[in-house]
Amino acid sequence: MECPEPDDPRRASDFAEAFDRCAPMVFRFALRRLGDEDWACDVVSDTFMVAWRRWDARPDAEILLPWFYAIARYAVRDQLRASRRRNLLTARLKAVSRAEKVPDPADGVILGQFIATALGRLTESDQEVLRLVAWENLDDTRSIGLVLGISAGAARVRIHRARQRLRALLAEYGSPPDAGADSSSSPGQNHTISAAVQASAKEA
Repeated sequence: MECPEPDDPRRASDFAEAFDRCAPMVFRFALRRLGDEDWACDVVSDTFMVAWRRWDARPDAEILLPWFYAIARYAVRDQLRASRRRNLLTARLKAVSRAEKVPDPADGVILGQFIATALGRLTESDQEVLRLVAWENLDDTRSIGLVLGISAGAARVRIHRARQRLRALLAEYGSPPDAGADSSSSPGQNHTISAAVQASAKEA
């Protein structure tokens, strides 16, 4: 991944410094959502290419990382769409060569896991706001709002409601929050989301 060639040395220096500081975090942001290092590298490349074009309109330094995350969200979405198209094509090709699909026994285990089931029942917007709090350690509504493209007040409401919904699902299943693992994340990340939700109980 290389920074675009600049025209203005000062502009280039500022951008290169931001790239060196934030690119690893953008990479982790993408990897957590995509689960593939090559795709995550593509997201980093796309994110900073867009950021370079918009560099003169960048926000203040203290919210520069959330600004990168906001751009990266679109790149991640594009990667997921491309992945779905590839998966659909693969499924169609397999259907041609096989008369019937043999179920994978692991699927039932994964889908039956406690946290994966609870998180899977949330909307994508609820899941994403919880990821930003738990995985990216964004603890202020201004930054979260910037990433999501909404106001700080709307971000506060969205966080509160997402936490309430997930707590309700956890209570509905009647199991401890760390009883399972999210099928799309590591156990550590999974427990982090559960902890973030439980820690918010004082706010409700």
